[in-house]
Parts: sequence; structure tokens; C-alpha cells
Amino acid sequence: MKCAKCGAEMKEGCIYCSVCGNEAQIVPDYSVLEDDYLRSILREEDETPAKKKPDNRKEQPAPPKKKMSNKVPVLVVCGILVVLIAVGIIVKVTIDHRNANSYDYQVEMAKKESVDKNYENALHYYKTALSLKPDDIAVRMAMTDIYMEQKEYDAAMVLLMEIIKLDATNQTAYEYLIQIYEDEENYEQIAELADGITDEKLLALFADYLVEPPVISPVEGKYEDYVDVTIESPEDYEIYYTLDGTEPDEENGILYDDGIALEETGTYEISAVCVNDKGIQSEIATAVYEIELLAPEYATVLPDGGRIEDITFVTIEAEEGCSIYYTWDGTDPTEASPRYETPLEIPTGNNVLSVLVVNDKTGLDSGVYRTNFIYYP
Repeated sequence: MKCAKCGAEMKEGCIYCSVCGNEAQIVPDYSVLEDDYLRSILREEDETPAKKKPDNRKEQPAPPKKKMSNKVPVLVVCGILVVLIAVGIIVKVTIDHRNANSYDYQVEMAKKESVDKNYENALHYYKTALSLKPDDIAVRMAMTDIYMEQKEYDAAMVLLMEIIKLDATNQTAYEYLIQIYEDEENYEQIAELADGITDEKLLALFADYLVEPPVISPVEGKYEDYVDVTIESPEDYEIYYTLDGTEPDEENGILYDDGIALEETGTYEISAVCVNDKGIQSEIATAVYEIELLAPEYATVLPDGGRIEDITFVTIEAEEGCSIYYTWDGTDPTEASPRYETPLEIPTGNNVLSVLVVNDKTGLDSGVYRTNFIYYP
């Protein structure tokens, strides 16, 4: 090793130069040729990748290098994504708007939801479809099917009545309404539903629910005699009646059997209904009878007394429905006396013919009528 200051040779291990006393520095001992050779080697190492030398020390990661050139592609990609999202939103809004205004789409979706038993969703789609076609009967019927399945009868009845308004001959709507009213045992409503229907096919649906009222005879009015009232059912149903004008039914009425005899003076207001096997009763039939029982008139006697010179026969006439009783001895006749049937021959002598007319139903009599016959041959 040589001293860096004076160039003298230094002994190995010395710290200071023995010639000039300068602190020892390691100065490589090479020539100019060696220096040129070294530089050529370094150039070759720069031109060719150097082989990594093993190093026990952990290599420190190189700090990330910022590349300005990478920012441009990222911005482009972000811009494209924004455009794609915007286009997607526009497309979705357009499709949703189109579907929201498509009757066919709403019905198709409603049917799919119904198959899956998602009834609330199905009703939502059907309602939207109905807003697009307010007079559509098919959608109303489909909604009715759902409400009937869920036993929501009130909502179903609203739709069914709307269907009937749109189509007065819709048989299915009537069938559904009859089913609902029967489940509720609201037979009066069934009768009201049938009111005004003239179509024979529709009327056939109400055959088991419409009961014809009974027929009361004779015709109502004033009678001077007993009246035997009969009540008949056109379909041979049971009949219940009252005599005071109150509403008859199975609890409040009298079960009709075989005639009603009005045998006392007064006013009778007969009300009667027919009741079928389902317990459905007809409208009430009424008839008012005023009974004023009058005594029969006196009998008509021909000839009416006097002197008779020849054999003579007496005829006696009275009101229809009456019997005639008589005596010749002046006593009052009774129902036990002889009954007049054929003309009477006037007996010889001075005789008083006494005649009594009795109403066969009421038993009222006319009082005794007398006439005197004098006959001597």
C-alpha cells in the first residue's frame, strides 16, 4: 500500500505513513492501462444485464413510480362506464314506461303471478290493466276469481255488479252472485237480483230461489154469508198464513191445511206465503174479507092467502142456500118442522100457513111469515 500524500510504501498494518506521517488511505495500485481496462469492463456491464450477486440483506422494495401516461386510459374507461350506465338507465326507464302502459304486458304478468299464487301482485297488475281498459270484462272476471278464492266476497260483488252493468246477460256473473248470497243465506237479495230479468236462460239460474206467491180465493170483498177461503201453492210448497194482517212465516204463521172458514161477522185480512224446501219464502199474498151476516128475507108465498074455491097448491120461494120450514096450524115453525120441498096443497078449512126461512150456513132465520087460507069445497 502506498501513502496517498507522498507515495511512499507503507508497511502492512500501519496507520500513519513512516515518511510524512500522513494518515493512511487505501490507494489502489494500478496503472493507466488497468484504469482503461476497468472502464471497458464497466461499459460492458452497462450494456449487458448484470448477474445478481447473492446478498444476505433483504432487498428494499423500490418506491412506486408515477406514470402520468396511465391516467388517460383510466379516465377513458370511467367515461365509457358512465355512458353505459346512463344508457342502461334510459333503456330501463323506457321499457318500464312501455310496460306500464301495455295492457297485454300487465295481463301476462298478472297471469304469471296468479299461477304462482302471488295474488296481491296479480291484483296489482290486473288493476293497472283495468286502468288502461276501464270497460274490460275479462280482467274483472279474473280479479273476481282471485277474490272468490280468498273469500273476499265484498270485493268480488263490486266487480260482479260492474260486469252485469257492462253485460246484462253475463251468466257467470249471476252464478257467482247467487253463490255468494246463498252462502250468506241472503235469499231476499237473490230475489231482488232476479227482479226485472226476462232472459229465460238467466231465469233458469233462479229456479230454486224464486218461489211464486200463493193464490187466495174467492176474491176479497164484502160478504153477507160465511166464506170458505182456500189457498193454493203453484209449486205445491208449504203455506203459512195469518188472519190479522201480520207477516206470516214458519214461526208466526198458521200452517195451511184444508180451507179457512170465516163464520163470524167481522173483517179478516188474510196474509199468506209459500215456503220451499230451502226455507225460501215467496212474496206475501193478501186478501181482505168483510163478513156481515144478514138474516134471510121472508119467503115468497104464492098464492098469498085468501078464500079458495078450488083445489089449489101453494109454492114457496126463498134465497139460495136457505131451507124453508112450515106449519098449517098457526104455530111457529122450527128446523124440526116439515121442510118445504114441493108445492103444498091447501087443506080444507080456515088455516094459517106459517113459513120460516133458515140460512143453511149461518143458521140465521128470516122470522116467521104467516098467511091465512080459507078453503071450503
